[in-house]
Amino acid sequence: MNINKQLSDASAQSSVQKAASSDKIKAVLAERARALLKSTEAQTGETMQVVAFSLANETYGIATEFVKEVQPLRNVTPVPCTPDFVVGVVNVRGSIYSVMDIRNFFGAPKKEITDLTKVILVDAAGLEVGIVADDVSGATSIAVSEIKPPLAAQSAAKDEFIQGVTPKMLIILNLEALLRDSRIIVRQEVE
Repeated sequence: MNINKQLSDASAQSSVQKAASSDKIKAVLAERARALLKSTEAQTGETMQVVAFSLANETYGIATEFVKEVQPLRNVTPVPCTPDFVVGVVNVRGSIYSVMDIRNFFGAPKKEITDLTKVILVDAAGLEVGIVADDVSGATSIAVSEIKPPLAAQSAAKDEFIQGVTPKMLIILNLEALLRDSRIIVRQEVE
């Protein structure tokens, strides 16, 4: 009978150890799940999709929500009596777009149009226009938390037209502010 009692005690002790071990495992797994959730939340923070393009040795980005399409800049028709930043107009599948070279707004020197020059067709601030780009590298996703205010000495760009700058020196344009600038609307009449 002594052996039965010892077996019974050993069995009870084993059950207690298994329960304690099971509780430890559950606690460890719960802690791991919390850590994984925090990691996932950090990785899935708010992001912004932009079309990245180069202009005057700088890299800029326009939020994809404003971009309709990107086309090679061909068959530009000059428009007389327009400001210097107006390159002309282009016809894209029956739609006419004014094409702007925004270098003037950023104090960058004018550059000749080449076969690599692109036009980014945008729709913002109630305007559908084309923005000249030396080259377009494509769409990319940026964590909103990475976008910082522009540095005071950074290029000759006006702060009002810049939403921010990423650590990789991608300048995010505030396209709506740029297209609301009073210089954009040409109200000249030719007699």
